[in-house]
Amino acid sequence: MSRGIIYMLAATVVFSLAYVFVKKASMELGFWEAAFFRALIGFLILSFILIRRGENIAGKRENRKFLFLRGTAGSVAMILYFAALSMTSMANASSLHYTHPLFTTLLAVWLLKERISGLKAIFAFFAMTGVFIILRPDRGIISLGSFLALLSGFFASLAYLTIRYIGGKESSPVIINWLCIMSMVITGVPMLFFWRTPSGVMWFYLILVGVLTTLAQELMTLAYRSENASTVAAFSFTGIIWATIAGKVVFRELPGMLELGGILIIFFSMAMLVVTRNKELSQRV
Repeated sequence: MSRGIIYMLAATVVFSLAYVFVKKASMELGFWEAAFFRALIGFLILSFILIRRGENIAGKRENRKFLFLRGTAGSVAMILYFAALSMTSMANASSLHYTHPLFTTLLAVWLLKERISGLKAIFAFFAMTGVFIILRPDRGIISLGSFLALLSGFFASLAYLTIRYIGGKESSPVIINWLCIMSMVITGVPMLFFWRTPSGVMWFYLILVGVLTTLAQELMTLAYRSENASTVAAFSFTGIIWATIAGKVVFRELPGMLELGGILIIFFSMAMLVVTRNKELSQRV
């Protein structure tokens, strides 16, 4: 197993562990508080790293419009995902959030005028089938948690599309730091209205969320630097597996057979969609 794959697997495990504490904190304190402190801790860590490197924590002036857009879209995605985790199972929230490559593909066709190949269209169709199975709109009602998780995937895709414009013009810590900055701005006021004073254990959980998510982001960056993107990207979807396991072990959540089928369809179709997309992009270079 290559170093890049190991980094990616480690990143998905750490992310899943962080989301366990997000769920615990969100269920007791509310998702606004969890999102704010995740951003605050991340901002402090990343700002320290950037200052040590002699980099501007706000990035280059000419890139700030796109950094602002990326940070805003990523912040909304994160807040929606945290809210979803407080309302639905980790397996459900994770699988629907990981549909972001589907939205990225569809938005790239619409906004960037990219052509969609037959293979990508097939995988996109299967992914939408998996989403339909989980949401079950035929029952006449879609749970709010599931809807928010799916919406978080959409906003995550907007963030990833914005990164395409930024390209290699900014370092990873600068890009992620903008996510933290915008998250603090967006969640700061609502958090005050819904404030609940954390207990000693909850403070520990909030700090862990910030530290673990920042560590996971760095591991993911190392993964993409160490290995071909199409190879490691498929392994990022193992996060769905770890989230399902964590939900069962920690919260005794067990998806039904139909829901589990939808999760597996999303897992495989999204992994293949990303691999196919990255291979096509590499062939253009």
